[in-house]
Amino acid sequence: MKRLWLIILLLLIIGCSKPIDDSLLVEKGGLMYLPDSDRTYTGKAFKNYKAGNKEYEGTYKNGKVDGLLTMWYEGGQKKAEQYFKGDKLNGLSTYWYENGQKKEEGIGNDGKLDGLWTWWYENGQKKEEKNYNDGILIDEKNWNTDGNVE
Repeated sequence: MKRLWLIILLLLIIGCSKPIDDSLLVEKGGLMYLPDSDRTYTGKAFKNYKAGNKEYEGTYKNGKVDGLLTMWYEGGQKKAEQYFKGDKLNGLSTYWYENGQKKEEGIGNDGKLDGLWTWWYENGQKKEEKNYNDGILIDEKNWNTDGNVE
């Protein structure tokens, strides 16, 4: 009998950890809930484009985005990876152009830009660098399309 209960418990845990279509979640007061529920949603979520390709996937914890959020262009190329903690940018964020070339990269800390952020032109050439401290711009450097510092 113990074994049967353990199997049932494992099936419930596995079933509950299945990702949910984000469009089914309901937003109330800035938090996400399952329909007809008073408990904030915790678990994986995704959204697909109309054609069926994945648009984004991520995780909610207590109704807020928490952990890795990955986004794709409609054609399937990765668009962005961002890390969140309680709906706030927290960790490395990387963005790509549709051609696969890196577009932007930097770190967020408690929802604010922090440290070095770098942007590139679509051809891969560096466009700009900005240094932030707790969301405040400290300094920046820009390059034109010829690769010369402006």
